[in-house]
Amino acid sequence: MASARVSVDVTLREAIQRKLRRFSKLRGKPVAAGEFWDIVAITAADEKQELAYRQQLSKKLKRKELPLGVQYHVFVDPAGAKIGNGGSTLCALRCLEKLYGDKWNSFTILLIHSGGYSQRLPSASALGKIFTALPLDIPPCSGKGYCIIQSILDLRCSVGAGSVIEYSRLGPDVFVGENCFISNSYIITKAVLPAYSFVCSLSLKINGHLEYSTMAFGVQDNLKNNVKTLLDIKLLQFFGVSFLSCLDIWNLEITEELFSGNKAHLSLWSARIFPVCSSLSESVITSLKMLNAVKNNSPFSLNSYKLFSIEEMLAYKDVEDMVAYREQIFLDISLKSSLI
Repeated sequence: MASARVSVDVTLREAIQRKLRRFSKLRGKPVAAGEFWDIVAITAADEKQELAYRQQLSKKLKRKELPLGVQYHVFVDPAGAKIGNGGSTLCALRCLEKLYGDKWNSFTILLIHSGGYSQRLPSASALGKIFTALPLDIPPCSGKGYCIIQSILDLRCSVGAGSVIEYSRLGPDVFVGENCFISNSYIITKAVLPAYSFVCSLSLKINGHLEYSTMAFGVQDNLKNNVKTLLDIKLLQFFGVSFLSCLDIWNLEITEELFSGNKAHLSLWSARIFPVCSSLSESVITSLKMLNAVKNNSPFSLNSYKLFSIEEMLAYKDVEDMVAYREQIFLDISLKSSLI
């Protein structure tokens, strides 16, 4: 059975590689009829996610990373209750009909459902999952079993096996444990990320001011797990530790104000525990301090900080600043490559 499974995995990987090579040949070139889809339609969960998708599409087309001569569209789901893929499909088809009339019936259309906030991959919550890079192989130059995606790391930075770092900058005194995930972060001062850490920073627009907050927890934490009363929050786990104990370490009171949104469903997703800071680097370091406090069972008071939940981060996300941050990293990497 094991050998059969390996055979299937190899066959699947080879098939994916063939498709990627075929797609690479179409990048930046006008496609002939039948070579690609006539229309690519992407759905978004809200207007901010729609903006992020449109900006990323524009940049990819300018860089000639996508086939040309194709109509690319982003359609946002209606506000209010989530309508699921079925409802989203109907809305997208209605939008296409308004744009093309009866002609759209003759088109070959690729519809990609990309709304939602990715519970399984929270780093994709802000800018959406459709443009999230999914690496197929560990870079052969690393030799250490970690993966770097569009990031700049000092050569003296230490990264543990199994870790993934995307859209980030890490300085020389940063020590990343094994099986960590770091996204959209800037860590230039000395810092230690415990093994199995998840760290993702977001730009926020609050009352017209640009601020930052970093979600940090264990990669195995269940953000969707919820309880109905404050008495039951001891059942929640943060980095493998009872959430009740974490609140004691952070010197936070157990009140309804500790959670955002629906008070009948209390979870790590809605817990107001992540500090809001004036700079990206300060945001990351502060959240790492609260993470390490739990890991080492040492006090770190969050009383003096303005705190947001992940739910609130997404509501206040500044997609333009995050896209600009990623773009600057891309430009810096391109410049370094051209100098080699």
